[in-house]
Amino acid sequence: DSNSMAVAAVVSPSAHLQTTVTHRSPRVPEFSKDEVADHCEIHSCWIIVCDKVYDVTNFTREHPGGLDVIMEYAGRDATVAFMDKGHSKDAWIVLSGYYIGELVKKDRINK
Repeated sequence: DSNSMAVAAVVSPSAHLQTTVTHRSPRVPEFSKDEVADHCEIHSCWIIVCDKVYDVTNFTREHPGGLDVIMEYAGRDATVAFMDKGHSKDAWIVLSGYYIGELVKKDRINK
């Protein structure tokens, strides 16, 4: 049937294009320590954990350890405090939901 062949010819190139597009990796935003430091308030609270940047603004009041604990590290590297506290696997999962990007290479601990 000639209609089937025409449809196959149209579908095939777009199917290939979709496959190509899905294999592209999106560019991860990068932030400097200075940029993170600008977000040190209750209305805009970013922290760094293991060279990753998290916008925890919407989590500050829900934090089981209290608002003060997070605000102490607002706009700064909270890696040591986060690791020393021995956060659970669930805490890491919650944190991952607030991920917004990476530190720029020059500011990373593990360059």
